[in-house]
Amino acid sequence: MFKGGFKTWGVVMTKHFTASNFACTFFVCLAVLFLCISPIWAQSGTTGGLTGTVTDPSGGVIVGATVAATNVGTGQERSVTTDSSGVYKFSLLQAGNYSLRFTASGFKTAEVPSVTVNITETPVLNQKLEVGAQSEQVTVESSAETVQTQNATVGALVGAKEVTDLPLSSRNYTQIIDLSPGVVANVSSAAAVGNGTQDINVNGMGSDQNNYMMDGATVTNYGSGGGAQSGNFPGIGIPNPDSIQEFKIQTSQYDAEYDGTPAPA
Repeated sequence: MFKGGFKTWGVVMTKHFTASNFACTFFVCLAVLFLCISPIWAQSGTTGGLTGTVTDPSGGVIVGATVAATNVGTGQERSVTTDSSGVYKFSLLQAGNYSLRFTASGFKTAEVPSVTVNITETPVLNQKLEVGAQSEQVTVESSAETVQTQNATVGALVGAKEVTDLPLSSRNYTQIIDLSPGVVANVSSAAAVGNGTQDINVNGMGSDQNNYMMDGATVTNYGSGGGAQSGNFPGIGIPNPDSIQEFKIQTSQYDAEYDGTPAPA
């Protein structure tokens, strides 16, 4: 996903343009292209992010502080350092709960036991460090900013508890998509083959304008354009609800990575 788009680079070739010259020019252009693309700190349809600013007791930013994020469920750890503005950024984090550890020379180590990262979201967690030795440790009961400020996407998150606790005929998770604002479901056809997947309309758009994704890959049936069975076209695959950690319904202002259409993730 590149919000700024790509720049186009042209190469003029003549009848004397040899294969070696072409290869050399191609790699030069490719190198220039990568140098011109700004780094993106983002999330995808199956991952989230985490960002924030590390400051001292006076409110001044701390440059070069180390922030380690550990997935509580898997034990996987990643670490980054704060930039010249005191900002740290994690991208492409698997959804789940994370513990964070903040360390910097001349300051006490701070730990945040649990921060929740959801798919397609980048919560903000700012941290103030106390002056002292790194061997001293402070446990901070802090929570990330609940308002999504990293993008303008409008949508709703459905977690594993809702998927497993709400009554679902034929255990089909798509039957709770219409609980989101702006989403209307058609009446399910009892004659349809499958397990009751319903086509939905989001903010007045057609049911064939949706994009269904599973683990980051589009599963929409391009023959019918919808999620439910239509004529000879089968509906989308439906996993066992017990295997679903969470899914996201995005209804407007979604990023370009979702093909310009609402994307139940």
